[in-house]
Amino acid sequence: MDYSTAQHESRGEVGLQEPISLRIPSRSDYALLARLIVSSVGATAGFGPEDIYDLKLAVSEAVTNVIQHASVDYMQVDYRVLPQVIEVTVTDAGGGFNVAELTREPGEHGGFGLTVIRNLVDEVTLDSAEHGTTLKMVRRASKASS
Repeated sequence: MDYSTAQHESRGEVGLQEPISLRIPSRSDYALLARLIVSSVGATAGFGPEDIYDLKLAVSEAVTNVIQHASVDYMQVDYRVLPQVIEVTVTDAGGGFNVAELTREPGEHGGFGLTVIRNLVDEVTLDSAEHGTTLKMVRRASKASS
């Protein structure tokens, strides 16, 4: 699989032909690896330092949520670079949870990580069922990064 930078024919913008997939153990010492990759992906996409910082924090929160709540051995983190957009998807095969309970404001039962993520990225999609949870985050480059 070639992960080198490719030119999008329609606009001549930078992107990656294939998503980058990372399967990591569900342990805090591997969260740094997920952050390092999103930092490199952000640089490849032409994101500025502030956008990259926000992405690193969002990925850290998402990975930490899996570590703390999913009770799984491994998780999958997929990174996709589109012109001026980065998509990061974190997937686990845990028991899932009721998403409606976490769409409220954070409180004594948690929800702070998801609130932080929502404030750092442009779009969040959360899907959870008995077979696991998928969190997709989309961040567009800020005007200053373009």
